[in-house]
Amino acid sequence: MTEIWFVLLYFLIGLFVGFVAGAFGIGGGVVMVPTFLFLFPIHGFSEELIPKFAIGTSLFASVLASSSGALTHLKNKNLNLSMGVLVGSFAVLSASVFSRIAIGLEPKTLKIIFSFVLIIVTIRLLTDKSNDDVNTTSLWKYSYFFAPLLGIVVGSLSAFAGIGGGIIAVPILHYIFKLKFKASIGTSNLIIVFSTLSASLSYIILGMNRAESYPFTFGFVFLIAAIPAGIGTMISARWGANFTHRTKIAPIKILFAILIIAVDIKILFDVFD
Repeated sequence: MTEIWFVLLYFLIGLFVGFVAGAFGIGGGVVMVPTFLFLFPIHGFSEELIPKFAIGTSLFASVLASSSGALTHLKNKNLNLSMGVLVGSFAVLSASVFSRIAIGLEPKTLKIIFSFVLIIVTIRLLTDKSNDDVNTTSLWKYSYFFAPLLGIVVGSLSAFAGIGGGIIAVPILHYIFKLKFKASIGTSNLIIVFSTLSASLSYIILGMNRAESYPFTFGFVFLIAAIPAGIGTMISARWGANFTHRTKIAPIKILFAILIIAVDIKILFDVFD
């Protein structure tokens, strides 16, 4: 009976996370990883393995969330397919490589750098005077040249923190690559499909021998949480994507900035706790 209540809880968490992922193109890990870190000790995982299960499970559910969001953004014509595939392809490579490193390391340095980058992004979003996408300039001519570098960054963030990398991909796509803001969110959803799928598979494969003694696990993915949360995200990511499509740019940027601030505070607490 206890498992049934947990299944329902994780489904409800997935509904919330999916909406956020679809609306802002962030994958959902920024909400799921801290939540799983809080809840997974209840299931009897060792303290050493809890962060790995939290990240692996978050990545698994984020694949479903971002897939649903990307399809809806594509339908709404808020997605640059070629850019998404190019960045996503390099995210696959880096996520696979860095997942092997992340499972054996405590990446505090990366978190510190990431937190300061988020502060800069937040300031840029809150001071942005643009209220619509109509006057956005055409795509930066060097965008496709630097796209592989963005893919590497996104993939590494997926591997080390389980957050998909969208929280940094959206601002870069918009402010540097000059994609329209809504298209940046949609394209980020597609990129995250690539990065989280690759990192998730790595966490499954690398966790097969180390986590086999725990029930309802598949590598470092806890199925009691991953499946209901994933189903919830698939349902609500479409709602989030449609919310972005129908909402004006200014409030979306403000909400995105508030989300980044919350994530940044959480990261800094983790680092300096």
